[in-house]
Amino acid sequence: DSPCILWDLGANQVKRSFTDHSGDVMSVSPCPTDANLFVSGSCDAKCKLWDIRVSRAAITFEGHESDINDVAFFPNGTAFGTGSDDSSCRLYDLRAYQQINIFNNQAILCGITSVAFSSSGRLLIGGYDDYKANVWDTIKSEGPDS
Repeated sequence: DSPCILWDLGANQVKRSFTDHSGDVMSVSPCPTDANLFVSGSCDAKCKLWDIRVSRAAITFEGHESDINDVAFFPNGTAFGTGSDDSSCRLYDLRAYQQINIFNNQAILCGITSVAFSSSGRLLIGGYDDYKANVWDTIKSEGPDS
């Protein structure tokens, strides 16, 4: 489905719907430093930063060429990573309001199903459709066979 929904689990009721995506939402990630923020990734090839206090996206980030399958906040909450069917992981900075890095390799032709950061944020790990995981260095922009 394309909306993200905030539920009141105690009352079993919808508190708020977030409906700015034009494609199915594949993943959400809560901000580790601000309980009011979360990021979503969608089949519309966009990721959005949301504030639960309002019903529209605070910022829309573009750059991917295909479905975004997973999103994950950077450990300090200032950035987030994405993984897409376009075979790339990307790093977006909330302070710069834009993509700051792309992680891909011409030899990798399959999509990415999951992403996660190391506890320091130095490493971005992507899980790929070919059942492999690749590790990218977020500082040096290096990864498999770089």
